[in-house]
Amino acid sequence: MSGQSSNDDILFFIMRHGEAEPLQLDDKSRQLTGVGRRQVADATQWLTAHWCPEGKVDLALVSPYRRARQTYDVMSLDIRPGKMEVFEDITPAGNPQLVHDYLDARVATAQARKQSLNSILLVSHMPLVSYLVDTVCQSYTTSLFATASIAVIRYQPTSQRGHLETHFQGN
Repeated sequence: MSGQSSNDDILFFIMRHGEAEPLQLDDKSRQLTGVGRRQVADATQWLTAHWCPEGKVDLALVSPYRRARQTYDVMSLDIRPGKMEVFEDITPAGNPQLVHDYLDARVATAQARKQSLNSILLVSHMPLVSYLVDTVCQSYTTSLFATASIAVIRYQPTSQRGHLETHFQGN
């Protein structure tokens, strides 16, 4: 499947962070393991090969948790965003409807300003990523995300609804 979208569609790449060290005292501070870094490198290679051949996305939204930021850091070696923002609402306990509404607002603002916004990478956590896919696609299948997996959604701003194109679960 080509990474090209129609003039109206936007590609959402919803990603779970790579494998992290076990929970100790502070969930926010957990770091990626060596395996997690390799998982992210593999996922980045897949995303570049199938959906981002030019190695770019327009916007990256990243959880403030260390493992998600480290996931983004590994990805950004090969996929460059036009803009990166740390988004406080995409933590494990985040509200998927709130995130969906935020994405809709970002898309509407870009369209009103005639700014290019064709692809958004979102790096977050379970269970939010699973619930977010359900909310955006109105599917309610609650797909599980392996670490460093990526759901590719073709999103239609006019209907505020997406279609799950594929779900990369690792090699």
